[in-house]
Amino acid sequence: MNPLERVYEQLRQSRLLEAEQTLALLLRQAPQDPAVHRAHAVLAQSAGRIDQALQSMRTAVGLAPDAVPLLMESGQLLASNGYADESVAMFRRVTVLQPASPEAWYFLGMALYTARRDADALPAFQQAHSLAPGQAQIARALAETEYALEHHAEALALYEGLAAPAQGIDAGLFLRLSQCRRKTGAVGRALDTVREGLQRFADDALLWLELGWVQEDLGDAVQAQEAYARANALRPDWGDPLAASIALLRTHTPQALVHDAEAMLAKATVSEHQRAYLHFVLGKRDDARGAYAEAAQHWSNANALRRRVDGGFDRAEFSAKIDAAIEAFAPRFLRARHADALRDERPVFVLGMPRSGTTLVEQIIAAHPSAHGCGELTGIVSIAQNASAGTDLRWPQDAARFDTAWAHRNAADYLRSASDSADADAKRLVDKQPYNFLHVGLIAMLFADARIVWCRRDPRDIALSIFSESFSPLATYATDIDDIRFFIEEQERLMRHWQSVSPLPILEVQYETMVTDTEAQIRRLIDFVGLPWDECCLDFHSSGRSVQTLSRWQVRQPMHTKSVGRWRNYAQWFSAD
Repeated sequence: MNPLERVYEQLRQSRLLEAEQTLALLLRQAPQDPAVHRAHAVLAQSAGRIDQALQSMRTAVGLAPDAVPLLMESGQLLASNGYADESVAMFRRVTVLQPASPEAWYFLGMALYTARRDADALPAFQQAHSLAPGQAQIARALAETEYALEHHAEALALYEGLAAPAQGIDAGLFLRLSQCRRKTGAVGRALDTVREGLQRFADDALLWLELGWVQEDLGDAVQAQEAYARANALRPDWGDPLAASIALLRTHTPQALVHDAEAMLAKATVSEHQRAYLHFVLGKRDDARGAYAEAAQHWSNANALRRRVDGGFDRAEFSAKIDAAIEAFAPRFLRARHADALRDERPVFVLGMPRSGTTLVEQIIAAHPSAHGCGELTGIVSIAQNASAGTDLRWPQDAARFDTAWAHRNAADYLRSASDSADADAKRLVDKQPYNFLHVGLIAMLFADARIVWCRRDPRDIALSIFSESFSPLATYATDIDDIRFFIEEQERLMRHWQSVSPLPILEVQYETMVTDTEAQIRRLIDFVGLPWDECCLDFHSSGRSVQTLSRWQVRQPMHTKSVGRWRNYAQWFSAD
């Protein structure tokens, strides 16, 4: 047995002192041997001396920078101890040395995902999956990343593949299947999925919470509240079911639930995301009962927590994105590409700022017998985000270099997904993804006959509405009133550009006009999307269709003006003027 083998045998037998003595001699005899330093790292880790283990592993890698097993082991040690950037560098080195290794790409993706760099992790997981499509662990990691990036259709396809051997479905897979089906508009299938999951995992609190969300989307407040109560009973230390109950009940919330929420806010063991959600819903309750100062404080606390966890908004980066779109999509280029776009009259894109009335407009159009409301699809956003994958092209800077075949292929894929839950004879497919305002140029490249509805609203009401809601962690602008205002202004700058260059028709719909001159505006909207008038559109709130957005309960009410000028209640706290 050579000296290194003796060290590992001593470690297996927990004879750490003897192993240390052996290694001390080896380090003096062979200070340039990476295997000796690697053994020293293993010893130090066994003894709980993590800093020493990391230093020894760094030394070993420095002596053997192309040793793949050493790089992989070092990357994992760094990742497990919070050294994300170094870990990523190690795994990137491995992918250069062994580009056909799915494990290398998988570990690179995991290092990035753990560091909350989901967008960077995605291509690494995609490459790993393409190299090893049958490895469930890789497919699950890719699906989770797609879900984190809100690419729900792409995530759903992966989760459905993972669920093919039905006997192997765990509670988490049922949860994701339901969430993705709900978020892609298939709420009925989501209900079946979560119920099937609960038949197998009756005490899973996450599935009960998901059942509550599904029931809310379907408009059944009683069933939703029962599901939240069940989730809360199963996990009374978890803030989300409690918050969901308060958000649903608002002013009817029993005082006992309010006391539970306030007690939970005081617990250091409750995560910052949960505390933020509790602050958001307690603020909504206070707002509903006219306690504006208390509501303002809750929302300020919520957003401070979210900003600390999710990070701040990069205004310069966002402005650069707007500048790039304006520069890339000039009138002559758009007209030329639009002429070659797919001919299909079905797509209608309702876009603008979140909380500007996009759900309301979608509900009105979808109430027409010939229209289908698709909800907030991520298809267009995904096309833009994935455009550069596997190429040396940039999006949107190199938009002119993407050929017609690419556009037709992506347009056809989008339409297949958008029409998945629609009746076969649906004449209009309404995509109400607000952030599609970034991609009107892309839409014009894909669809020759699409229509764009730009929803607008008093920016002060938009800003307050966004600030008071629990938005996606990806929406980092949503946690600061000034950032929200900046985002609104940049959105308007880009939309004015689209109006000046886009060959597609763009209709502006002003929320305040819609709620005060309702029938005339609805008739104008239906005429714009090219459908014959139908009285059902006036009765949109009674359609009974599912709604997956924050406005799910508002759009089930007749048109009203209660939300117009709401910012005035908060001007002194948020300087919303």
